[in-house]
Amino acid sequence: MKILFVAAEVAPYVSVGGLSQVMYFLPRALIHRGHDVRIFTPKYGTMDANVQNIPDFRLEREVENLIVPIRHLDLGLADIGIGEENGELHDENTLEYGGAAEVETTDNQNGDIHCSVSFHRPNAADAPTYFLQNEEYYGNRSNVFGYKDDHVRFALFSKACLLWLMQQKERTRRHEKDVWMPDVIQCNDWHTSYLIDLAKHGKRARAALKKVPFVLTVHNFAYQGNADFRYVPDEDRDDGKSPLAPLTSTLLKKQNALKRGILAADAVSTVSATHAKEVLTPEYGQGLEEALKKARNKLTGILNGLDTTEFNPATDGLVPKNFSRRTFVAGRRTNKRVLEREFGLAEDPHKALLAYSGRLSSQKGVELIIGAMDQLLATRDDIQFVCLGSGDDRIRQSLEDLKLRFPDKVGLRLVTDFQLPRKIFAGADLLLIPSMFEPGGIIALEGLRYGAVPLVRRTGGLNDSVQDFNPETREGNGFSFEKTESWALYGAIIEALSIYRQKPLWKRVVSNAMASDFSWEHAAVEYQRWYQRVRRGIKNK
Repeated sequence: MKILFVAAEVAPYVSVGGLSQVMYFLPRALIHRGHDVRIFTPKYGTMDANVQNIPDFRLEREVENLIVPIRHLDLGLADIGIGEENGELHDENTLEYGGAAEVETTDNQNGDIHCSVSFHRPNAADAPTYFLQNEEYYGNRSNVFGYKDDHVRFALFSKACLLWLMQQKERTRRHEKDVWMPDVIQCNDWHTSYLIDLAKHGKRARAALKKVPFVLTVHNFAYQGNADFRYVPDEDRDDGKSPLAPLTSTLLKKQNALKRGILAADAVSTVSATHAKEVLTPEYGQGLEEALKKARNKLTGILNGLDTTEFNPATDGLVPKNFSRRTFVAGRRTNKRVLEREFGLAEDPHKALLAYSGRLSSQKGVELIIGAMDQLLATRDDIQFVCLGSGDDRIRQSLEDLKLRFPDKVGLRLVTDFQLPRKIFAGADLLLIPSMFEPGGIIALEGLRYGAVPLVRRTGGLNDSVQDFNPETREGNGFSFEKTESWALYGAIIEALSIYRQKPLWKRVVSNAMASDFSWEHAAVEYQRWYQRVRRGIKNK
């Protein structure tokens, strides 16, 4: 298949959050499976420092002058001669979606924004990338996100991408040589949901691209646009059916991009099968649960992968003593001693070392850990606890109070550190992940890879990646609990410690953890199957 990924951030060009890493590793894994994958993303000014580290980085000009109309995109498509046979041009004062018209009431609606598209062809293992260039909205900005006009920037990005796609479609119709046209277009998060809305509701685009499925992957449902739509009064909520406002309109910011993408997409996925079910409820749906219920027949969940080359305990330079699944007993014993010293604790191979690594927030369930550890440390002398992370000051103070009560049993590093987590994974016995919600749960995958046995609350991706260890069958790679209370976590820790005291069983748990396959290659297979199902559905319509 020819697959186009459209995303607001892509590593190694720029990296703000986890999305950029997905946009690097998933296309790479799909290419490895024989697919022709390309990416479309903005060219930010902040990329300039990063691309200096990319060997032979050069941009080829793909489109010299891409003229993006501020108003309705169908007018721009008419300028390049696309789709005129599929419907009349709209009246200059209205936009039309599916026969319903709405009068625009904003100023400065006319005019165009001039962009260009450049192309980078990397080595054969990585995806060729198209960059949308415009100095005002991307090139002259010092950051990727965080601007009050982010909704304008990404609506412009989506409009420009659709214009470019339509030009590609027109070139294929004319039988031009060396034209690349995707079989599947995968959009990601709210930034590119505008693209789906435009492609499915504009008459010309809908007619021209009716055989090309647009799918949407939502990495975090809390981010729905350049506003917090969860607390909008009911009477002001965007129904997702009205025309998309012009780029300069004050109405655009009030339109829920993610909701529109969900409703318009041919298929929707999120980052775990369990989270795909959770978001149908008010507890997890972030105000979108009703829209998601309407889309439930096209909603699925695919767990993200892990870069098993970088996260490899046998070769990781951040790990004091490298080890494999065959040599983990001696290797992890050494790493545990180093970790105890790092946190100022006594070196004791007989004590179970429990750990937390991540953001200090209620969402991560850190208060549950504090409550459970307060009881455990007061009654048991066979455990130690280390914690790495920064965040909520109230939680930080509670952890420091815990350290004051149990100075010989608790080690804290309440700072941001990007290297220490690997040492924790390589040396801790039990990795505590009691999240209130966790769509993907990448930290559990990292812990499993290094043999730090995860103890999780059953939610989102944690539920899909961790199976409870059964001492009779010797199957399973971790431990879990369900209720959002400290005593539930306490009980799960006691259960895990009972297995820890039986060394043959504990070795088996660690071995099972390290044998878990959550590589990007595995994820790519699931995405491939998803694309194939969606394409069959489009053909059968």
